[in-house]
Amino acid sequence: MPELRINPDKVCDFIEAARELSGRVTPTTGDRTSTGDDSPLELGMELQSDDPTRLQMVEFIAGLNVEEQTDLLALIYMGRADAADWDEALDMARDRIDAKDPDFMIGDPGLPEYLGSGLEFFGKSCAD
Repeated sequence: MPELRINPDKVCDFIEAARELSGRVTPTTGDRTSTGDDSPLELGMELQSDDPTRLQMVEFIAGLNVEEQTDLLALIYMGRADAADWDEALDMARDRIDAKDPDFMIGDPGLPEYLGSGLEFFGKSCAD
């Protein structure tokens, strides 16, 4: 079993902040914002860059060491099923971070679910 280098409690704290933030983003389900093609959705509310929860999440990520940032992003990739295994998820995360483009998907309503699914890969959860 691969080793998770970020404390699951930290991930759970990040999930909680992501849930709070995603609750402020207007859902687009059934509101006719999609045209059925791949064009970008127009949200009814833009995520403000000065939102305190968003800032908290950015500061949280900035406070992680590189290994923890890599694992956090790799958990997202595992949870989204973007990677076939943990090693591939780690490689993808390292590439993004090395390119100075670590997309942590802040504001994505699916982020809590992706991270939760990624933790399940390690037999962990935030249920406690």
